[in-house]
Amino acid sequence: MLLFTGLFHNIVLLSGSALSPWASVHDPNDLRVQVAKQLDCRHENDEDIAECLRAVSLEALLDVELNEIKFMPSIGPSVPVDGSHPDPGLDMERLSDAFIKVPLILGVSTAESYLDFNANDIQYGFEEDQRNRVLRTFIRNAYVYHLNEIFSAVRNEYTDWDKPVLHPINIRESTMEALSDGHTVAPLMRIAFYHARRGASTYFFHFNYQTKDSDYPQRLGSVRGEAIPYILGLPLISGGRFFPQNYSRADQGVAEAVLTFFTNFAKTGNPNEPHNIESVDYGTIKEKTRYRGLTWEKYETGTQQYLTIALKPKMKNHYRGHKMAVWLNLIPQLHQPGDDVSMRHHHFREKGDLFYAGPVRDEWYTPLPLPGTTRTSSSSTTACATTSNADEESALAAAGTQNINAIIDESKDDAELLQRLASRHYYSTTTALAITVGVGCILLVLNMLIFAGIYYQRDRDKKRAAMACASNNGQESLAMSSRSPTKPQENNPRSSQEPPPSYTTLPKSPSSIQDHMQDSCLQDQLDRNRLKTATLTRSGSGQKDHPMPPRPPQRTSSSLSTVAGSTSGSVKKRVQIQEITV
Repeated sequence: MLLFTGLFHNIVLLSGSALSPWASVHDPNDLRVQVAKQLDCRHENDEDIAECLRAVSLEALLDVELNEIKFMPSIGPSVPVDGSHPDPGLDMERLSDAFIKVPLILGVSTAESYLDFNANDIQYGFEEDQRNRVLRTFIRNAYVYHLNEIFSAVRNEYTDWDKPVLHPINIRESTMEALSDGHTVAPLMRIAFYHARRGASTYFFHFNYQTKDSDYPQRLGSVRGEAIPYILGLPLISGGRFFPQNYSRADQGVAEAVLTFFTNFAKTGNPNEPHNIESVDYGTIKEKTRYRGLTWEKYETGTQQYLTIALKPKMKNHYRGHKMAVWLNLIPQLHQPGDDVSMRHHHFREKGDLFYAGPVRDEWYTPLPLPGTTRTSSSSTTACATTSNADEESALAAAGTQNINAIIDESKDDAELLQRLASRHYYSTTTALAITVGVGCILLVLNMLIFAGIYYQRDRDKKRAAMACASNNGQESLAMSSRSPTKPQENNPRSSQEPPPSYTTLPKSPSSIQDHMQDSCLQDQLDRNRLKTATLTRSGSGQKDHPMPPRPPQRTSSSLSTVAGSTSGSVKKRVQIQEITV
């Protein structure tokens, strides 16, 4: 389709494309070397062994043993990368006229990777370790650069983080979905995007229908290949000698609708014309109403509408949108060689067969050639000699061996360097964590010391205030006790009055002595201020007549004070009369 014009008019890509990793051989030179070695076809022109293969018998060709690689074909077409025959992905991206002028239908099933698992995995599921081995095997065989980062991105996307414990069946379903998207659905979506972004006639469908008599579990959904009988109209035959399977009326209705869509597309390039989907007789009214008003819209880069062929068909948009973004946007950005980075940096850190779920290809020690250059042998196998001179062959072989040894030594050095850098990073992280914890502890101790100092200063201030109050009370008691008693004159109403009595009592508990002393000190200070105010008022008013002050109230409480300097240690009562100012 890409190389010749006029040969293809309408195309249907069902569960696969040229961009799928299993559609072509990634290293044809390695395959040629294996076949030439087993069939003894090594001669001067090792680039083309077709003449040698024509002389080999069929039995010898069938006895050739090729290296098996999980998820990849052992033999198949190779993708040429040169100026005259560019890579299909690049040609689609450049939007050649031969590509965008042809109407295109793309279709997928739900479980495209069903055949990648055995019966035990399908029935009972598996744990996370097996899931990691399967994904690691696929990524190593399908990609070259930054394998660890790609593996982490895929595992993170297809893990249900809402559930703390995952059931083996759920793990198997998520793994099957990851493989289906990786090697089938994502390449098809990439082609649909390339084909539709310039307005080409592009249609996309998801076949999600399963017959009740299907050979596959209903829980998995439609399996790869189940759409073919409905596209060819097999349920409409109603059994027979060559097709003994029985189909229901619902199966026949789905087959009639699918067959109508595809016959219209084969005739006009539009699945909705010339036959209207509502004019088809599905046998029953119920089956006819399911497709009433159904129009298969074009797939566009903005809306991304697609047809879901199921028991209740309808149009949807953005098929597995977030997961497709991982495969079409994130992973292509991760799959880059980088600048001056050793190939050892891109390899998996896990070494050994126990970390993989099947045969894997050899690790790449040289970067892949850029588009527009000739592809050379990029695996660790030794390529065939291409010169006829024996001396030159030996010299080139020796040089190749030295180059390979130098590459291996360089890879080992890079591995040791990466290991040292990783350990240094670990130590630096541990040191930073220890410093952070130490600084936090020092700040905590400093805050505790500051708090203790503030509390001690506050307590000391309280004690000083209590001692000052107690000393003032002692001096006043001594002054009042040493004052000679005078008889008040009846004719002089302005006779001096004693300060009001203090109604303080002794504290009830030793813990509240200081607070009680402070309250007494404040009360005495207030009484003295009142007495001074009254004295100033009397002195300022002169000899004016004043009403007779009321009689002092009866004593309600007494304060005991010990007279300082008394030899007998007796206790003198002091009554303080409160003066009422007018």
